[in-house]
Amino acid sequence: MPKCIFRLLYIIVQLKRRLFFKKIFCRLGLPALFVSMALGPVACTSIDCPLDNVVALKCGLYDNASGSRLSLSQTLTVRAGGQKDTILLNAASGIGDFLLPLRYGSVCDTLLFEFSDAEGRAATDSVFLSHRVMPHFESIDCPAAMFHELGGVRHTSHPLSLLPLTIDSIAVVRKIVNYDDIENLKIYLRSTAVQP
Repeated sequence: MPKCIFRLLYIIVQLKRRLFFKKIFCRLGLPALFVSMALGPVACTSIDCPLDNVVALKCGLYDNASGSRLSLSQTLTVRAGGQKDTILLNAASGIGDFLLPLRYGSVCDTLLFEFSDAEGRAATDSVFLSHRVMPHFESIDCPAAMFHELGGVRHTSHPLSLLPLTIDSIAVVRKIVNYDDIENLKIYLRSTAVQP
């Protein structure tokens, strides 16, 4: 709205330089100025940018035997592959779903799922996500967002002898990754222990 007021003041200053504005202003006086100031913002467009504009991949955890939602009893850390210091999810436990960002400059992301338990055992599974970047514009006043369209998912699983919890399979539920809070991936976990 401030842009509209500045635009209106600029127009008034430009018109003031002309002779007919002096005649109109002298006849109508200050009320004309106040009416034009009051009606100026009404003429301007106002597009609200989305407040929740974080694009993230939503992953849900499921038990492979029953297919039901799983609350993770072990600790999960997700790192970006090839980058030692990039932690996307840090030491999460007791979760059933989580959000992960995807890279804009790459068509394939490598995610390292590090499972660990209270006994100090740890093992890592790899997830490879191929995706296509889709620029998204709400309006010229809002910053651009980068949506993604998932292409395919592959994964590796560690042996259950290292840690009795591993990725069994991954299903793509929704291919479009945007700022809607809708599940994109179902990650099915296999375990030798009984899950609560």
